[in-house]
Amino acid sequence: MSQCAAAALGTGLIAVAADSYRLGVDLRGAALIVGFILIYLNTHAVAHWFVGRIVGIRFRGFGLRGTDHPENYPPGLRHLMGVLPMWVAMTEPESRRRAGPRARAAMYAAGETSTTVCSVAAAAAAFLAHAPWARGLLVFAVLWNLGASIVVSMIDKGDYAKARRALRAR
Repeated sequence: MSQCAAAALGTGLIAVAADSYRLGVDLRGAALIVGFILIYLNTHAVAHWFVGRIVGIRFRGFGLRGTDHPENYPPGLRHLMGVLPMWVAMTEPESRRRAGPRARAAMYAAGETSTTVCSVAAAAAAFLAHAPWARGLLVFAVLWNLGASIVVSMIDKGDYAKARRALRAR
């Protein structure tokens, strides 16, 4: 899967940023940022797919597009998030409907949870390895993911809101 390969490449770039003292600080910092972005953008949809498959939900495939809800971002980021290529896992609707509430909730929650855990872990690993710019990236990653988790809990189209609704459908 190209998403897994891109996330692995991101991990490799973070390792380069943390360990390659032969490169200048700017190149190492750039490797850190690009690696973080690759991890952030490529761990969400594949987690929906992975957990969904475990709980018996079938998928039609993956798509690549901007966010489904750019209106939930602040004005400066709306356009960027609307056109930034992000993966989306497309479920088979009948399979999703047949799945139990816990299965649907797990599949919905997996994407945001994976994005948060993987991106914060990547930033924390870079910080612990003394990569340049890692302290700032870690602060950004924690604050961004905290905000994102709150938003996807509150808005109807958010993954955590969908998971909560699935559990209430019992």
